[in-house]
Amino acid sequence: MHTTFLAPRFLGIVPLMLIVLLGCSPASDSAKTEGPATAAPAPSPDKAAEQPAPAAPDNVSAKLQSYITCYNKLDGRAHRTINRYSSWVKDMKTGPTGTEKVVYGLYSLFSDDVKECVTEFDQASATRPALPALDAASKAYIASLAATDKLVAEAYTYYDRENYKDDQFAKGKALHGPLAASFDTFLQASAVFSKALDVENDNLLSAQLAHIEKTQGRKLPYYQMALMAKAKQLADVLGEETFDAAAAAPRLEAFEAITDEAVAFAKPQKDALEPDWSSFENSAEEFRKASKERFRRVRDNVPYNSGERMMLKPGSGWMVDGSVEKLVKAYNGLVDASNRM
Repeated sequence: MHTTFLAPRFLGIVPLMLIVLLGCSPASDSAKTEGPATAAPAPSPDKAAEQPAPAAPDNVSAKLQSYITCYNKLDGRAHRTINRYSSWVKDMKTGPTGTEKVVYGLYSLFSDDVKECVTEFDQASATRPALPALDAASKAYIASLAATDKLVAEAYTYYDRENYKDDQFAKGKALHGPLAASFDTFLQASAVFSKALDVENDNLLSAQLAHIEKTQGRKLPYYQMALMAKAKQLADVLGEETFDAAAAAPRLEAFEAITDEAVAFAKPQKDALEPDWSSFENSAEEFRKASKERFRRVRDNVPYNSGERMMLKPGSGWMVDGSVEKLVKAYNGLVDASNRM
């Protein structure tokens, strides 16, 4: 059973993962019906005595899970191939000139994964209850991704085999227009889909978190989910290139408070916890530090120096203190740690 919620999107530059908190299997056949699903319990000595928390009714959790799994698998990959291509094609309006000194080509989207997710999205959109805004956005999203994949697959083979050395970039130039147009369509659809997922996921998370606190109290299952919710709310703000530091400060304080509370609760039983909880705590601390660096840079209006500006590009931006890229890396590390629990 699953509890899912959505991580933020950062300006379309470095897409973040959606969070999937994987829980236990159903305890009985009755749990497999369309009734409530359990929230994901974090490891704890008294886990067996705790009752699973119901998710929203009518398979909302399962529906979001299907969307999120494919989004995690494909969206970042699609953005990376767009960034890869645009890193050496200096003018995306005109395309390659044939005089480029470096030709990186692009990354494959792995067509088999795309095809599988087309099926997954069709099934998810048909799952009740209908979520009109999300379902409509999902159809536009997966259609644009599938169309992009066909063009990327052709372009990938062309550049990977270095066929541009044989035809003087003739095919590369011919492919550019449709390829660039597909990128634009996908980026727009991705932003809309991500936002729609965000709304539904937050609604589900809020209901599940309230139920866990009511039925189980503030134990590790609650703290895991609450910490991730606060982290997402913080990253939503800090991931922008500019933000209001006064508005961001309460979110930073809230994340630090729930993190400290979770660590303090777990400390007396640390020896009884599974290693994944320790990894989760470490990842939360890394995200805390990256968040504070990001917050201070914007609050204090600290510009990037010349060396940092040279590093602010895909693949190296995460090494710059206070950068969006470093925040993204730390957040995705926290997502991974949570998903492993």
